[in-house]
Order: sequence, then structure tokens, then C-alpha cells
Amino acid sequence: MIGRRTALTALLAAPAISHAQDSSAQLRDLARRATIYLFPVYEMYRTRCRATVDDTNPLRQRLNRFRHIATLADARARAVTTPNNDTLYSSAWLDLSMEPLFLTVPPVGGLYYSYAFIDLFTDNFAYVSHRLYGGQPPPHMIVGPDWKGDAPSDVTLVRAPTNSVWLIGRILVDGSEELDRVRILQARVLLETPDMRNERRILETRELMRQRTVAPPESVADWPTPNPADPFDLFEVGMRALGESPPPERDRALFEALPPLRLRPGRKFDVRAFSEAERRTIRAGIEQGHADIRAAAGRPGKSVDGWTYSDRHLGNYGTDYLYRAATALTALGALEPAEAVYVTCNADSAGWPLDGRQRYELTFSAGDLPPAGAFWSLSMYEVTPEGRAFFVDNPIGRYSIGDRTPDLVRTPDGSLTLYLQHERPTGEQSNWLPAPAGPMRLILRAYEPEKQMIEGHYRVPAVRRVG
Repeated sequence: MIGRRTALTALLAAPAISHAQDSSAQLRDLARRATIYLFPVYEMYRTRCRATVDDTNPLRQRLNRFRHIATLADARARAVTTPNNDTLYSSAWLDLSMEPLFLTVPPVGGLYYSYAFIDLFTDNFAYVSHRLYGGQPPPHMIVGPDWKGDAPSDVTLVRAPTNSVWLIGRILVDGSEELDRVRILQARVLLETPDMRNERRILETRELMRQRTVAPPESVADWPTPNPADPFDLFEVGMRALGESPPPERDRALFEALPPLRLRPGRKFDVRAFSEAERRTIRAGIEQGHADIRAAAGRPGKSVDGWTYSDRHLGNYGTDYLYRAATALTALGALEPAEAVYVTCNADSAGWPLDGRQRYELTFSAGDLPPAGAFWSLSMYEVTPEGRAFFVDNPIGRYSIGDRTPDLVRTPDGSLTLYLQHERPTGEQSNWLPAPAGPMRLILRAYEPEKQMIEGHYRVPAVRRVG
């Protein structure tokens, strides 16, 4: 039997096309392969553009500056698919083409936190986290791929593989009474240029620093807004983004197969260079590539009892381009298994798709809760037609449930049963996780997972339909 990773990678292998085959079939397949490769880059660019360029975005931020989200994600959170409801997020889009940046995280004690560095191709290449540094993380200096030199002796150096980097911070809110304290910690995290860092040290107060520091000019002010309605926009945006952050050496073989598409990083993609028939063929290949991504997103890993377990290379995909693209569609910004394990459920114990119009139960036997060093939680999402997932409004404002949820009721034998349904349960409601009124998805997250969780030996119980 062909393994899952082998099967996915085979979808991107160069087809064995004989001279007798129609050249349009080759052009279509090249467009399909290019679509799968470029989709994560496009999603990163689109998300960055929305965050830093789109003047209709009320939360618009500057490059190389944090945007701290001081509230937990709820049904209004639609910027990124499958958010969590356990941590406060911080987000910064870094442009390392001009100068390094310094990240300083204050002492946080025993509280869980992570700051993940994600390159343009959606690989996690570095962390500042509780798992690595405990409650006293050192300052870090982040430099682009062309930067030469060393970091100061009191600073940890991080070399980014691309000039464009997404920095995602998470700090655990361990109960509503902790929200204000976590907001203070969040606001004390610093992201500074060398001049800002030196000035802060000299002036000692951040308020004076803000008054005297002049932010560098925005290098993205002239970026056109992505247009997902235009299928060829994928190639146009992709080439612009790859001009800023060139593809890694591992992708050379793929690009050497793409000359018929006239895709050149840093060069404008000119659809007018193709005949009308060729444009139709390329468009069909793009559509097929998107269909392959959606199909892969529906089977993202090994499934047992309706639960799908992420591959060990989640967050660092190598040449598994289809898995990379499927994750960009459903879980952009996902952490690596060493930091967090994600287990997804789309079907009940009988194999039927989950739907909030039904009633379900999930029972953990005594001593068999998810093994996590930091914490675990189960989140409920509604599923959109294109495959993304978001929280849904509900009467008790609960979007996740887990080991920090107060007043969970256990049976006399120590087992824990969670009720997953749209309608309010008639009996015990402490264990209720409200569901949407239609297609739904569950994601169980284990932060700082133990070995059996990382290696896939722990199995989440099946979701059982009742009534």
C-alpha cells in the first residue's frame, strides 16, 4: 500500500508524458502543480496584505510592529481559519530585507507562551517558547537570509530563510480572572529595530522612545490588493512574493519544470502572452489544483475512529507541497508537533460527517485524558463551503472546553463525557460544547504534548452520535 505522504507527493511528481500526448494536457498539469505550490505563498501574502495594507481593515498594523489582540477569539474572529480560544494572540509581519529585529519577551513565570516564526512558505523555523526557555526567555535577534554578522553576546541569533516572516505569539489565559494580567504581559513584549533597542537602553523609558523614534517607511505601500476572484492572480501575486523571498534550493526541480507557464520570481506574470486556448487550459489546471487542495484538506492525515492525526512534518513540510497547501487552507500558521499537536474530527464513530443538527457525546475514561505538559482543549467550529473553519455564536459564549474549564462534571468512575450539540442539553450543561446548526469540525489541541501524543500512540475516543 502506498503511504499517505508518498501518495500526496506523487500528485506533484512530473507526469510521464509521451511525445504523442497533447501539449495542452502538459500545460494543464503544470498549472495544477504550480497552483499547489503557490497557494500557501498566496495565502501568506493575502493575510499579510490584509493585516498591513488594506485600509478598510480596522485592525491594520505596520510592518515590523506587533498587533496585540487583547481579547480571546470568538465568533467574530474571521481573519485566520481555526483560531484557538485559549490564548491571547499577537501578530507581526516582519520585513527583514533592510535590518535585523529584536524580540524581547518579559519573564512570564510558569505561564504557557510561544512566539513562532513562520517563513513565506509556511514553515516554522524558530520559536521563543515556554517549552524551550521556561519563564525566562533571552532576547532574540532575527535577521534575513542575506544578513552577515553575529548577534550581541547577550542575544540569541535567529536566521530567517525568507525576508518575509510571520511572527505569531500566544499567551495562555488561564481563566477569565487572569485576562488583565496576560494583557499586561502581552503589552510588555517588545519588537524593536536596532536603533529602537539602543534608544530604549539609553533613555530607559519606553514612552520617551516612542516619542523620539521615527518608524521606517513602509516598503509595501504600493502592493496591489490580491484578487482571489481572478484565477490568474495566484500566479501574479506568487511571482511578486517570490521576488521578495526567493524559493529555497529544495524547490529548484519544481521550478525547472515550469518554463511553459512563464513563471519567473520577481517578474510580472503576463497572461496576455498566452493564446485564448492556452488561457483556458491554464485556468482548468488552476481549478484542478484548487480541487486537489480541497480534497487533501478533507483527508489531512491518518484517521482512527473519525479523528485525523496530523503528520509529524506539520509545520515543516519539505517537498510535501500538497500537505503544505492543504494546511494553508485549513490551519494557516499551525505549530509543529513538538510545540502543539492538533487532532481533527470531521466524522462520528459510524463514519458519518459531523453535523450540529445531531447530538453527540465524547467520553474520556478515567486516566485517559490527552497527555499535555501545558494544557489541552477541544474547540468547536462551523465549516464553510470552501473548507475553512470558524467559531460560531452560541448562547453561553463557549467555543472550547478542556482541562481548564471550571465545574466539569465527572462520573463516579472518573470518566468525563462532553456533550456536543446545537441545542442546549436538557440535563447536565456544565459539560456542553455548543455546536453550529450545520456542518461542524472539532479540533483537539495539546500544548507541550508528551511523547505518546507526538508519536501518535495516544488515541482520542470516538465521537458517538446519540438519540
